[in-house]
Amino acid sequence: MLNIGILNFGFGNLKSIIQILNNLTIDLNVYIINENFSNFEKINKVIIPGQGSPYNLIKVFLNFDFIKIRSLFNNIKILGICVGKQIFYENSFELNTKCLSYLKGFVRNFNFKNNKIPNIGWNKLYIIKKHKLLKGLKSGDLFYFSHGYYLVNNNYEFIYSFSKYNVFYPTIFIKNNLFLVQFHPEKSFKKGYKLFYNFCVW
Repeated sequence: MLNIGILNFGFGNLKSIIQILNNLTIDLNVYIINENFSNFEKINKVIIPGQGSPYNLIKVFLNFDFIKIRSLFNNIKILGICVGKQIFYENSFELNTKCLSYLKGFVRNFNFKNNKIPNIGWNKLYIIKKHKLLKGLKSGDLFYFSHGYYLVNNNYEFIYSFSKYNVFYPTIFIKNNLFLVQFHPEKSFKKGYKLFYNFCVW
């Protein structure tokens, strides 16, 4: 039995994610991890939902049992979505937020006149490397985005796809136990279901 924990910061697309997980052809349990959660030893994998600002995410995160959460992050596989991806880097331009510094790189805001900000809607993934987490996906597939900030990272070793919104920016990052995506798979229909399935069987 697979036990998946979803971090609950009081916002994000928890219902959509839970619905997708419950519809997968996988035997699993879903646990909501909030400040009252204590059964950390049960969790096999963690999903960090994506809406809100890094500042708020980290502030709420620090109100949890930080030592147990940190230990959990170091030992199991994680799917970080949108802001749930961004918090693993060094800092964010949003409110000059210091992030968790698991990874090198920083998050900056879109700053141009040609496109609307934030970037909301469907956009292509340009997949540059293969990985079993991307099984069933191909370069050019459309995923749903909703963000005003993007990752700046010049280390291509762990970047698996880019997207373009006036500038090219990384959209999938895979390293060790981390699977981080800038888009919202829970809003991306069949391709999103495939990504969640791949994460669960990873």
